[in-house]
Amino acid sequence: MINKKTKTIIITGSHHTPAIELIHQLKNDNLFNWNIVYVANLNSSETHLAKTIIPKLNIKFYPLNSGKLDRRFFPNNITTIPKTITAFFQSLTIINQNKPDIIISFGGYTSVPVILAGFFNRIPSITHEQTLTVSLSTKINSLFVKKVALSFEDHFKKLPKSKIVITGNLIRSDLSQNKSQKFQYLEKSLAVKPLIYITGGNQGSAAINQDILKILPDIHKTHTIIHQTGKINYQSVLNQSQKLHLSSNYIVTDYIDLEDIGWIFHHADIIISRSGANTCQEINVFNKKSILIPLPFTQQNEQLLNALWLKKLHPQSTIIIPQNKLAPKPLLKAISQLSASKTTTTVPSLSNPKLLQLIHELL
Repeated sequence: MINKKTKTIIITGSHHTPAIELIHQLKNDNLFNWNIVYVANLNSSETHLAKTIIPKLNIKFYPLNSGKLDRRFFPNNITTIPKTITAFFQSLTIINQNKPDIIISFGGYTSVPVILAGFFNRIPSITHEQTLTVSLSTKINSLFVKKVALSFEDHFKKLPKSKIVITGNLIRSDLSQNKSQKFQYLEKSLAVKPLIYITGGNQGSAAINQDILKILPDIHKTHTIIHQTGKINYQSVLNQSQKLHLSSNYIVTDYIDLEDIGWIFHHADIIISRSGANTCQEINVFNKKSILIPLPFTQQNEQLLNALWLKKLHPQSTIIIPQNKLAPKPLLKAISQLSASKTTTTVPSLSNPKLLQLIHELL
């Protein structure tokens, strides 16, 4: 039996999905035993990873309240810069307590003070950008890290070329699971009523939820529906849907557990969703039909760019509805159009060890 050395890693940032997948890979690493420390922003949401995922992973978690730099209106930074400075000194304390061998960032303003603190302690670090745009935090981090890991090759001109490594994104391995104790009973009806999965992300989307409620009497007749509403809107959607006296093939839930998401992706005929980077890449690898409602006013119009990227790859099975045009009729038309089309779900190989290999190289 080989005795593996123990290493400590600090993982930080706001893009939690690839970070959680990296944690799974670290726990199964053949080269090192890993002491994993997660540093992220903390909010009161019941679906925040500190309350849902971190306890299951059995790793250390440190909350960090850093300021978000505003490039459009500088006076807003009067209050955020002091927060960032405070977060920097908090990061120094976290590093001193845990003595990491490496730090990896997954974007977002929370990661900047951690990367800076690591730089001043001469700790090697990586920043990973999984989106089609380059955030300000990634640009700042790129000045202080050893390597910049990218999901796409489009960013060579915006970042230090000597540091760039194309690793691709980390698709969550939970999607490979095709079993669900919660939803498996639905399989008998899916041949007759195909599955529509509706989600606005962990927090949900009030705009999507309300328009879905208006078309439920129509679509529940022909489809099985799993509707993930988010915690805030769950009770309201549940109360309104009960008044519609729908059949049992409509399931409303506030949150989708990791042990169920794989079954949903394997069996969904249509996915109605926002167009975050991870969601679009997951829809792509599974070759799913989708209706995307990009979140407006995102940084650099990121969600619209994600949706257009997916539309370019899958023009016949991707429909984009801008939120200002979201209404029952366009939704019904899009569902009808996609229901009539035929696609074959791809069962992908989700393993991507390139980022873990990069970590090994820096140690």
